[in-house]
Amino acid sequence: MSSEIRSKTIRAMGHLGLGSLAGKIISLGSTLILARILSPADYGLMAIAMIIIGFIGFFNEVGIGAAIVQKSELTVAEVNGCFSIAIVISVLLFLTTLAASQSIATFYENPQLEDMISVLATGFLLGAISTVPMAFLRRDMQFKEIAGINFLAVVIQSIVSLILAKMSYGVWSLVWGFIVSNIVTSIGLFFLSSWRPTRAIDIWEAKKLVIYGLHITSSRIFWYVYTNADKAIIGKLLGVKLLGVYDMAFSLATLPSGQVTSLVVNVASPLFARLQSQFTELNSVVLKLTRGLAYITYPTLIGMIVCSRELIMVALGPQWNDVLIPFNALCLMGLIKSVDPLLSQVLIGTGHAKKLSAYTAFCSMVMLLGVAVGATLDGLRGVSIVWVVIYPLLTIKLLSDVCKITGMLMLAYYRNLVPVLLGAIFMGIVVLIIREITLSFLLPTALLLAIEICAGILTYFLWIVYLDRKALTEIRQTLLDLGITENKLNRWPFKHNIKSA
Repeated sequence: MSSEIRSKTIRAMGHLGLGSLAGKIISLGSTLILARILSPADYGLMAIAMIIIGFIGFFNEVGIGAAIVQKSELTVAEVNGCFSIAIVISVLLFLTTLAASQSIATFYENPQLEDMISVLATGFLLGAISTVPMAFLRRDMQFKEIAGINFLAVVIQSIVSLILAKMSYGVWSLVWGFIVSNIVTSIGLFFLSSWRPTRAIDIWEAKKLVIYGLHITSSRIFWYVYTNADKAIIGKLLGVKLLGVYDMAFSLATLPSGQVTSLVVNVASPLFARLQSQFTELNSVVLKLTRGLAYITYPTLIGMIVCSRELIMVALGPQWNDVLIPFNALCLMGLIKSVDPLLSQVLIGTGHAKKLSAYTAFCSMVMLLGVAVGATLDGLRGVSIVWVVIYPLLTIKLLSDVCKITGMLMLAYYRNLVPVLLGAIFMGIVVLIIREITLSFLLPTALLLAIEICAGILTYFLWIVYLDRKALTEIRQTLLDLGITENKLNRWPFKHNIKSA
């Protein structure tokens, strides 16, 4: 990767990372408070409604945003045409969802879902307004602006949801929080973008972008089914209470990987498009970004597994004990799920959206069948086993497709992650040993959790400093790219690493 591209990428991730981190701290705090006010059934109802809204929402922009980011040359008329198409589609989707809401509520045997889905569907209209502005902000790598809007939306959503929950609005506190967040995001992105709609409209040229976007949309739809079939099936077969338990486990288990990964993917998408004909440099970037992701997500996920009992008890309380089994399984699955979205972005960025669509279609069918069988045979535990066993096997096919296109070696990809995984496992073993020792002192659960977290952080830090010189070198380079002077880094632990190398 050239120094200019690397620096711009790192700065973009820095802006998004700071905004995302601050927003997620607030969001997590809000979620933990709401979990003690609302019931698992409330979260189960919201999960069902969001599965429906999320699925229909994929048709809202029909991949227009991704197509705008990917295409090198754009005309004003075709972009205006895309905006017009997005508005028309959003209105049709809104009306369709209203018409289907009663049938969905009947299927899940819960009449409250009809009103919830009808209200949440207004998000389609808001989303259409921000589709093109968001695409241009991403295309120009203006991630500082995106991060600011996302942070503001999270803050306002959390405030609204907490106030309404305290006023005993139940699940509606989650619904109205979501709507308010959409309003803030759509208005903010529109005004921050330099693009404005004009009367020059070329629907024919816009259709070409839409057609390309449809391939991306279809792959995303299959991917959504692939990753959300479990919730839809659990809601139907096991009921809203167990779905609420599972959804909470999924939210917590994917929190570190989901947020950090989405941050990197947002930056990687336009970067991969720029490098789509330079496979050697593209492969280098993919490996570095993958390893960088793993350095954050792997120790976090393994740490969450070894501290899971204390973590669930302190964060959620005893009423959420059933979260433990699916939480551990999903954290284990997260070791792969946290890094493989970059592979999907490679297929999109290199113009192979059809191949990604075929892959995700296959995955969605396999996961639908697997989750249905798992839930029927062994409830939540059966679904958890499906994720741990089937998901890793499916991702091998994705990696194989990428390697065939870019010339990357599968062995090089896996070898790239081995040092990170070893460090995270070593950290986990040390934390388990310390946990067993401290259990005999009958310490309060919160104090025990704090000791485990501190031990994990210290262990992983020492592993990086003394046993993984490559990681420390990359951290140093990242800090330089962020603008920290070399004089400030000419000290321990970086100075120690330079002398040792």
